[in-house]
Amino acid sequence: MSDTMPNEIYPSDAEVGLLDGQVDATTGLAYIAKGTNPSSSPSYEVQYNRRQQRQNRRLALATEGLVVDEGSLTVGVYPCHYTLAGVRRRFTGATAQTVPDNATRYAYLDSEGALQIAAAYPVDVSSHLPLAKIVTLNGKTAITPEIGHARQSVPAAVWTISEMIAAQAGEVIDVTLALTDAGGQAVAQKWMAELWLSDASLGDLTATAPSGGLSISTGTQLGADLVTDKHLKAVADSAGEMVVSITHNDARTYSLNVVSSSLAIPQSFSVSFSAS
Repeated sequence: MSDTMPNEIYPSDAEVGLLDGQVDATTGLAYIAKGTNPSSSPSYEVQYNRRQQRQNRRLALATEGLVVDEGSLTVGVYPCHYTLAGVRRRFTGATAQTVPDNATRYAYLDSEGALQIAAAYPVDVSSHLPLAKIVTLNGKTAITPEIGHARQSVPAAVWTISEMIAAQAGEVIDVTLALTDAGGQAVAQKWMAELWLSDASLGDLTATAPSGGLSISTGTQLGADLVTDKHLKAVADSAGEMVVSITHNDARTYSLNVVSSSLAIPQSFSVSFSAS
């Protein structure tokens, strides 16, 4: 499907005339005033080159990572700065990269920062920086920049769990789990989680289940325990909260582990009982 381009209008002659000698507030680029000539001070040449120099500096940002046709079925790539997997990197550029005729190829920087020209991008979008789609036909090369997929992106929601571990009441400790966003604000929506008890953070199921079991007092447990008194699935209430009740009659510390598709990584909380 071909792109649909907007029919952008130009301003009127009168509006353009008002720009003479003005400086564009958004770019810092000056408009050369009407009547400027070689004998003006500064001269037309000086004013024009000043503007071109500043404009070229602005355009340098747009050329970072740009893939260009070098002729004879070769392409080059401008240097660029970028961040991948939380690491700031610099690619120093490339030239004379051959591409096959009558084929489609994709240029990208891989997880090691190396330029790759392959039949497809990697499936994992977090593992590479896309640069361009390259199509060749009978010795001619057409390049579509695709670095915009990285420059203009909306990050996935990053949610975590905030916990409140209540004081032991008899043989029961209630752990309130609440879904929170990256700013620490509560996320008022239902979410599903798998929970299990272990002897160490995110470890295997504990060999010793709590004497009174594991249950959900706020939210909804989904069916029976996966492993009785140690392991269950549940859904939080509409406020985004889930209260897990653990009942035990002796001094012991458990790790309450939580894994959910709503979380970037699994989380674990230490729950300690004293002898009742």
